[in-house]
Amino acid sequence: DSLYKRLMQESDNFIAEQLLMVSSFVLSDTISSGLARDFVLDSYLSDMAYKPRWVDGSGLSRYNLFTPSSMVYVLKKLLDEKGKVWLFSIFPSGGKNGTLEDWYAGNPHPYVFAKSGTLGNTYCLSGYLISKSGNILIFSFMNNHYLEPSSRIKARMQTVLERIRDSY
Repeated sequence: DSLYKRLMQESDNFIAEQLLMVSSFVLSDTISSGLARDFVLDSYLSDMAYKPRWVDGSGLSRYNLFTPSSMVYVLKKLLDEKGKVWLFSIFPSGGKNGTLEDWYAGNPHPYVFAKSGTLGNTYCLSGYLISKSGNILIFSFMNNHYLEPSSRIKARMQTVLERIRDSY
């Protein structure tokens, strides 16, 4: 769990890629991130409506093509299989730690548990939101090709997520 926590909260792309390669070695006698990706897509994600193009473990490639719907599918599957207690301890928590330390602070508890992804002029955030009524909602934002500081994008996303938190 401490490895997953570092991977998710510090956004350690090296660990992500290494885990994918080690996984392939467990599946066969070959170290190949492609082998592990194909296995996951063909087994765990075989019924995904929009099959993604997945080319690396870290998510740093612009050749990775996932839709928000695909991200929500994966997050739902994780919630069903791992449960909220474990997931919320691994994911960055709004206002508390990781890449969300300066955003989405709850009062007094975090309401967003999510993973961010950033490339030039691209900012994504996918995860879980706890509404004021206690519902767990799954979301995925993908912002591309913007020409303003990412802080403005994040501020608008925070406004949307706060409205959703307060309304559901």
